[in-house]
Amino acid sequence: MKIAIDALAAKSLYHGMGNYVFNIIKHLSRLSLSNHFLVFKRPNLFSEYNLTNVCFKEIKLPLPLRILWEHLCLPSKLKKEEVDLFWGPSNFLPPRKVCLYVVTIHDLSSFTLPETYSYLRRRYYQEIITTSVRLSDFIITDSEASKRDMLTYFNMAKDKIRVIYCGLNEIFFNPPSQESWQVIKNKYHLPEEYLFTLGVLEPKKNTTRLLLAYAQLKNNLSFLPPLVIGGSRRYGWKNSSLFRMVKELCLTDSVIFTDFIEQNDLPLIYANARIFVFPSLYEGFGLPVIEAMACGVPVITSNTSSLPEIAGDAAIFVNPYDVNEISQAIKQVLTNEHLQNELREKGIENAKRFSWKNTASGVLEVLEKVLKQ
Repeated sequence: MKIAIDALAAKSLYHGMGNYVFNIIKHLSRLSLSNHFLVFKRPNLFSEYNLTNVCFKEIKLPLPLRILWEHLCLPSKLKKEEVDLFWGPSNFLPPRKVCLYVVTIHDLSSFTLPETYSYLRRRYYQEIITTSVRLSDFIITDSEASKRDMLTYFNMAKDKIRVIYCGLNEIFFNPPSQESWQVIKNKYHLPEEYLFTLGVLEPKKNTTRLLLAYAQLKNNLSFLPPLVIGGSRRYGWKNSSLFRMVKELCLTDSVIFTDFIEQNDLPLIYANARIFVFPSLYEGFGLPVIEAMACGVPVITSNTSSLPEIAGDAAIFVNPYDVNEISQAIKQVLTNEHLQNELREKGIENAKRFSWKNTASGVLEVLEKVLKQ
């Protein structure tokens, strides 16, 4: 059978959507030799990979034209290529149905937290998700929490949705030697000790309240390490207030924005952090939580959305809307060595639940089930 995959949302092989799509395609190639995969991608992505039974098609268009191509030209392309099934791994399906359709809808934050998006971005995400739900033959989502949201916002049968957890790259279980640390530390201007958080700089990540909690601690905890905030400014939105807030709270010397971090550098950055703090308002999965756990870092995260489900009993949970609760959790972990060790051990065990091979195997089961319908 011929299966087409839209990987155009992938900006990089190792972050966000690129991480998800690349790892699944790599394992699908090994798991399913009887199927042929046609992958639409941006230029310069996947170029170095020669995967069995995978054909990559470059779409050389800037973002606005790419979106138009997906909506207007992709259905005709699928028909011309005689595709049996199309999988949209990033919430999107073409608005005209020409073959069997499977879509992965990662989360419904544009519905549950509309205020964290600009008007046009929110309307676009809501529209493509609504269309995808209507046209899909089957839906994949990343967590039971996201599945519950899907059933709340859309009238559909429970058996039309399957939860398939994201995976975890082996590099996080086997970080590079500490000999590389000095180079990475200099590259991102990191201090000897620090608290760490990671995510695209956008309102959903709740960095504003994390800064307020950190400022609260700064006034009454003399040994508080600096706060390192990793994440791309370029792909974020509504984040200019963060940089003003750092100045207003007199935290310029205590808060470091690294911007984009290369994946090969991430394991050591996680591993050398005192605590990983992830007080996100909403996550369909929350991949940084299990990455940090695999690297042996104590984790503080939110008690909302998918995060308790993904973190299990291996994290300290906080109400992400309560600045004082975030502040007290950081203080609790920093001052309790026994708790730190307990979170490290539980975190490493919890992270072992997740692998990209298992994710790809689950996706393949869904694709083959729909093909047999």
